[in-house]
Amino acid sequence: MNRTSVIIPVRDGARFIEDAVQAVLSQLAPDDEIIVVDDASTDATPSILAGIPDARLRVLAGSGKGVSAARNVGLAVAELELIAFLDHDDLWPEDRHHIMTRALLDDPNLDALFGRIRVKLEPGAIPRQWILDQDNSHVLGANLGTGLFRRSLLSRIDGFDESLRFGEDLDFFEKLKEAGMRFGLCDVDALIHRRHATNCTNDVGAVEKSIFDVMKRKAARSRATKK
Repeated sequence: MNRTSVIIPVRDGARFIEDAVQAVLSQLAPDDEIIVVDDASTDATPSILAGIPDARLRVLAGSGKGVSAARNVGLAVAELELIAFLDHDDLWPEDRHHIMTRALLDDPNLDALFGRIRVKLEPGAIPRQWILDQDNSHVLGANLGTGLFRRSLLSRIDGFDESLRFGEDLDFFEKLKEAGMRFGLCDVDALIHRRHATNCTNDVGAVEKSIFDVMKRKAARSRATKK
């Protein structure tokens, strides 16, 4: 049986973390798992997680070095056949996991599958047009929460770049492509991306710079392979 590890990094996510965990738990099989990496939260996040009585939930301590490092902590202990990522303030739509798992397992030629993103504006959200334009689309690389991956694929690369504050999703996706990832698109809503006043990607300048940094890294890797 193919089983799934879902990796959720969180720092000070008391407002959202229980909703995220419960949205995943409602779709997982008894032998699946959620790995929440608490990246040095100072709010009520630890107590909220401690109050979720489900054996499928594992809570690990992060280093406080950011989302990429936290995801790498999760990846280091995730041993199940399929891997999914979710940010602590996002949600899984109903039936997402069943549909994507079946579609991925039905095609042994695929390493990964990506569904559509749906954007949900919370009170106080900044309605950035570039985010709104993503709604109901396949946003390859922009948010790994829309994906489902075979662990054998992720083992081909060295995880997330911990030096990137933004753009780590896109950088990870590009490295997977360079490693020969065979992926497909799934006709399903795979992620509810919550926009709120404290999204780190509200910093448009930092996001634009991160895309440039990711492209520089990609070019450097390309030059290195040609030597």
